[in-house]
Amino acid sequence: MNTAVAVPANKGQIDIAWGGRRTAAELRRTTRRVLRIDVQPTAYVVVFAPQDADIDKIRARVRRKASWIFREIDRIAGYPVTTPERQFLSGETHLLLGKQYRLSVGHDETPQVFVDGSRLSILAPRVEDSAQCGSLLKAFYARTAKNVFSERLDLMVLPFIRKGMRKPALIIRAMSKRWGSFTTTGRIVLNVDLVRASPLLIDYVICHELAHGFYPDHGKAWRDLLSTVMPDWESRKARLEALLR
Repeated sequence: MNTAVAVPANKGQIDIAWGGRRTAAELRRTTRRVLRIDVQPTAYVVVFAPQDADIDKIRARVRRKASWIFREIDRIAGYPVTTPERQFLSGETHLLLGKQYRLSVGHDETPQVFVDGSRLSILAPRVEDSAQCGSLLKAFYARTAKNVFSERLDLMVLPFIRKGMRKPALIIRAMSKRWGSFTTTGRIVLNVDLVRASPLLIDYVICHELAHGFYPDHGKAWRDLLSTVMPDWESRKARLEALLR
C-alpha cells in the first residue's frame, strides 16, 4: 500500500496519505529532543518535532506511522458522539467525577451550586439566564477540579518521586485538544474538563503526564514506566476516550 507525506512550505501542517485516505496533521516545532506523533481524543493529529529536525526525517517518520495514525482515527470514530452543548436547564444530565447527575435549577438571590443526592443543583438570581447558570456551574467545576486534582496528584506522584522526580507544580486550565501536558519547566498541566471523569481516569492522565517527566515521547521506555506504576493504563485510556469527547 503506497504512502505519501507532503509538507507545505512555511506552514505548520503535514498532509498524510495512506492508500486512498488523507488527513492533515499540525506540525509543531518544540524544544523536545525526539519526534512525537499524537492522535488526540478528538482525532486531531499533532506532530511534535525538535526545532532542528530535518524535514525529510519528519516525512519518513510520519510515513512509517501512517497506518497507525489511521487506525487510531478509526478507533476514536467508533466512540459515542460528543456530548451536545448544554443549555443549563433543569432535567439535563451532567457528568461530575464519573457520575451522571440530573441538573436542577432554582431561584435564590445568593448564587450557589451543590450536589444533592443524584441531583446537581444550581441556585441563581435569574433562573432563565442560562449564561449565568453556566458560569456558576463552570466555577463549581473549577473549584472541584482544584481540590480533586491536587489530592490525586499527591497520591500518584509518589512512585515517580521514588524514581527521583521532584513533585511538579500543578496548573489547571481549559484545554481544547488535550487532557494534560508536562511542561519543559517541570509543571503538570491538567484540563479542567477532566473533572467530569472518575478519579481512576484522572489518575491515568496524571500518571501519563508524570511519565513524560522522564521520557518526552511515547516510546518503549515511557510505556514501560507507565506500565510499572499503572499496569492497566491502556484500558483506562480507552475508557477516558470513550467517556469524554
